[in-house]
Amino acid sequence: MSDSDPKFHPLLVSGAEKCPGTDTEAIEKWELRAEKAAGALYLNVTKEQRIHLDGIIDDPVKIWEKLAIVHVSKKPGTRFNAYDDFFSIRKKEDESLQSLMTRIDEGMHQIQNLRPTGFSLSELDDELTCMAMIRALPDQYAHFTSSLLLLGTLDKT
Repeated sequence: MSDSDPKFHPLLVSGAEKCPGTDTEAIEKWELRAEKAAGALYLNVTKEQRIHLDGIIDDPVKIWEKLAIVHVSKKPGTRFNAYDDFFSIRKKEDESLQSLMTRIDEGMHQIQNLRPTGFSLSELDDELTCMAMIRALPDQYAHFTSSLLLLGTLDKT
């Protein structure tokens, strides 16, 4: 894996690997890796999207967080579509079991990425109940259901 590959520094990008405390040499190494991670992210973003990165181009954690805010919709409708896609996964005729498992793992990862921080099983239960109610409505309610799916949260109240 090369230094220009954003996957090269996943702990830096996620914020899991913090800058070391007082060891000057360790701090310098960490800062160099952080700069490489930020550069790799920046270079892999289209020019049109770079406007979102003004003022944070040297911080890989902030870049990653900003890109997530801009591009990942964590609304109930988006999560439900991910569940629907997940439960629609079927083994292809010429597909290996390993490849199938990889697609299933990717689907679960997508679902996990769409959850807001602190998302609980109780909230999932509420959302699934609401989604079942929405999907049960006939076609004449299409505009209403579309507007509900744009909401940031769903509840029965």
